[in-house]
Amino acid sequence: MALLLQVLEKLENKSEDPQTNIDILTYIKFLEATVVIIKDYDYINTIGIYIIKFMDQSINQKNYTQSNGQEILKYGLQILSQLIDQSKQWTHDNFNKLLPIVLVYLRYGVIFNQSKFLNDLQPSPIVQWENPSRLDIVPTINMTNKRRQKKKRITESKNKVPKFVTISVDDEVLMNVRDSDFSEDEPCTSNMIGHIAIDIRLLAAQIMKKMFTIVEKKMLLGYLYTIVDGPMNIQNCLISEVGNSVREPSSRVRATIITAITSIFNGSKIFFAQAQYREKKGAFTTWSETLADYMITMHNTLLKDFGMETHSVRLVLLHCFSTVISNTPYTKLNKSLLKSVLDAILVYTKCEPCDNYLRIGVFRCLSSVFNSELPEFEKELLIEKRTEIVNLCLYLFKETKLFLESDQDNTQMIVRRQCWQILNSFCNHYHGLIENRMLINIAIEDMKYTKQTLLRKNILSCLKQMSAVSEGDDYKSARLEKWKLIFRKLIPQMFEEKDPQTLPILIESLSTIGSDLFNELEDELIDSYCDELHMFVTSEDQNIQSAAIATLGTLIKYEKLSKNPIYIKNTIDGLLYVSSVNKVNSVQEKLSWTLNCLSEVLIDNWDLYEIEDEKLLCLVKAALSTLDRKPCRACGTRALGLLLSLIDYTNVTGQQFGPLYEDSINILINIANGNDSMKNRWNSCNSLGVLYQTNSIQKLPEALKNNVFNTLSTLIINCCNFKVRHVACSSLMYNRRDLYGNNYSKIWHRLFDAFENSQNLPHICEYKHQQKLINQLCALFCNLCNLLEPSDISGLTYLFDSRLHVIQNEMEKFCNLNDIPNYSEMLAATHNHLHNMLKTKQLTSKQEEIVNSLLKLFVNH
Repeated sequence: MALLLQVLEKLENKSEDPQTNIDILTYIKFLEATVVIIKDYDYINTIGIYIIKFMDQSINQKNYTQSNGQEILKYGLQILSQLIDQSKQWTHDNFNKLLPIVLVYLRYGVIFNQSKFLNDLQPSPIVQWENPSRLDIVPTINMTNKRRQKKKRITESKNKVPKFVTISVDDEVLMNVRDSDFSEDEPCTSNMIGHIAIDIRLLAAQIMKKMFTIVEKKMLLGYLYTIVDGPMNIQNCLISEVGNSVREPSSRVRATIITAITSIFNGSKIFFAQAQYREKKGAFTTWSETLADYMITMHNTLLKDFGMETHSVRLVLLHCFSTVISNTPYTKLNKSLLKSVLDAILVYTKCEPCDNYLRIGVFRCLSSVFNSELPEFEKELLIEKRTEIVNLCLYLFKETKLFLESDQDNTQMIVRRQCWQILNSFCNHYHGLIENRMLINIAIEDMKYTKQTLLRKNILSCLKQMSAVSEGDDYKSARLEKWKLIFRKLIPQMFEEKDPQTLPILIESLSTIGSDLFNELEDELIDSYCDELHMFVTSEDQNIQSAAIATLGTLIKYEKLSKNPIYIKNTIDGLLYVSSVNKVNSVQEKLSWTLNCLSEVLIDNWDLYEIEDEKLLCLVKAALSTLDRKPCRACGTRALGLLLSLIDYTNVTGQQFGPLYEDSINILINIANGNDSMKNRWNSCNSLGVLYQTNSIQKLPEALKNNVFNTLSTLIINCCNFKVRHVACSSLMYNRRDLYGNNYSKIWHRLFDAFENSQNLPHICEYKHQQKLINQLCALFCNLCNLLEPSDISGLTYLFDSRLHVIQNEMEKFCNLNDIPNYSEMLAATHNHLHNMLKTKQLTSKQEEIVNSLLKLFVNH
């Protein structure tokens, strides 16, 4: 390191003497060759600071007009590139120093005129993200408004990331662009200095690309002003003119810049979800508005550049567009941006002579558009493209048909696959493709080419999506015709092949058929399919097995199968087999889902089946075993509660089911009270409520029942999640007084505590369920009043006198609800019960006073 420090000092003491310049070139070459082996952060930091200072001082040095001088700068940039590769931490720590240097060299190469750029190149305020919905913005120092000089905390409304439709087919790999592809517009330089100047700009672009990939998005977004809108922004290298300067002449440099822009958007969906464009802005511009302006500016610049770019750069731009579209909340920008993209790129799908690489890039963009969450007005605009897109696909299907026997990597086959991918994505927003018989027939024919695995996967996903979105009577006949065609021509062939790549997709697609259509299919089509499906449950291939189990869970609810005892018996046998032999997470998740579906069917149709007691206990154990895994618990807990409740209808003895009950209740209580996901917690509460009302629990120790009650009644008071509290409260509503037993008085006290804490708890989440919780607490109050007996009033006198006012306002609102029909009957029943108590003439004056106070809450009923 001592030797390196001597070299760094030599660099720092450089002069304009040409001989010294040659020495510096030797020193910096030595440093560039040596720095790659340094791993220690302190050494990296020391060298990096020296090099940054050296590069800063090099700007406007006239001696760099010579080739040696430019080579020194080139090697300096190479050293920075190596340091960035070696230490992410160093890159983070020095990002604000690296970015201005890189932008300067990227824009101007070697600088000779200080007036060409501004010295005060500053990043925009750094955004410190505590979480994706909370932003701290630090204003710049030179603001004149005193209020704006203070640190402002801006809390944006929680904008959840849009739920994009997931596609099971792997995205096509973007075509690699070769260096030779950029030769079409590379500037002709007749001297060494010209070549090195281009190399310097290319190196600067590559360094920026590396930085944008390494630096965290929350830091990078804070510098968007510099990158997008500032005096030295990278977009100036793309557009045609910037003042007296012309745009970057090298297509290779422009392509690298576009790749850097792509990295800003790649994986930034959760951050960009904050952006929201407003036509009218107030005195203070929020970060979400600023972010939206940046995105619109970036989008328009890229689109403008697309029209005048070369072929090779267009390929990179198309990939950039796909990334931008996938990660941008266009629903909040409202600028017809996606339609402008389609207008610009669709013309390149039919150009003659056709370029398939360009087509593939366009198709990826189209898929990104239709996979995005679109603004309503833009949906209407894009639906005009439907005929154009479908006809384009039909034209390309005809053009590429001769290549179906070719290799999968043939560009013609990639084009054909992308056509199916576009149609698949198009179905996310627009219905009716299922009515196009020509598309269905082409799909069935293409499925015969067994070597085209990727093509077949795209086709199956498209057929699945067509059925999933084209619901309702308008498309019923077309859907039925399509399914009959699939059952006759496609399913027998693929069941025989047992291809592990495509068979799972086919099996999953059959879950979209719907009960109505399934019931209209002929028995000879369904019976053989169901038999095969049960066989696939025991398949050794986990993907096939998972798909078969999940599809069973959907089909078992269809009336044609739910009332078929043989089908139910075979399903139970298959699920018990899987539970005993396969503990893989993906399989267990599907198993818990199907067990939940099965338990619901058994509850509704128990009298139709003859299920052995031992088999029911095995199902309970299977559901219990899924609770070891968090992703399985939501369905597993619900299935467990329902299956255990069925023991009431069997001859199973307490000695047989007792241990299962006790283990299940203890696990459900731990989940409900633990640090599990809220979804798992409220499903556990639901199952605890089901078990509390079973006859079987009455045969077990009283302590077990009290544990359930205490868990649920405590959660309605102090759980930080409103939905968990809401479900726990609904699980405490029993229509029989004996179910409360000795806990009847206790539930009154906890109910009033829950009312008081419905708005005072810290760290509350799931606010949207707050009113549901309050309504549920009011319903529980009605239920308890309906079960009230004169002997209870004496013990509750003080409670009613001191705390009845707590619920008065909420009960008044509850009694005026008109949108929940069941509540009206409950209110009327409670009013009648209290009124009848007054008629008994068995109440003391104090008891009459309390009953009248309660009755006033139901005066309108």
